[in-house]
Amino acid sequence: MSNFPSRRAFPARSLAIAFAVTPLMTLMALAAVGTPPSVIVLNQKAKGNDVSITYAFLPKPGELAVYASDSKGHMGKTPIGQVTLDAGDHRNVKVALSSSPKAGAKLWVVVEPKGGTQPFKRLSGKLAEETFKTL
Repeated sequence: MSNFPSRRAFPARSLAIAFAVTPLMTLMALAAVGTPPSVIVLNQKAKGNDVSITYAFLPKPGELAVYASDSKGHMGKTPIGQVTLDAGDHRNVKVALSSSPKAGAKLWVVVEPKGGTQPFKRLSGKLAEETFKTL
């Protein structure tokens, strides 16, 4: 046996360090990004003028806004209902609408920053929005 270090020892140590550092770097990257905004809503029967949003997460204080669809099925320009929320997660949020939607109406729910003009975006770059139908 030789007293010289093996040629395989150095690459093995390098790999061990890389495997140890990679998860740490991944966790640091996720912490820097933070939890992305999100919203979950199910098709539902409106209760009077109220709808219920199953779940919403806002990384900063903001608003949960509900929009009607336009004639082409796209999100309308003005919300028909909204509530102000603190940063964090929210469950079963009731939103009062300006009028009771007809059965089968397609509605949009969007998570928006407080006083902002653009909705929050998810990590994918898509808007933090979902559609649902009234039953």
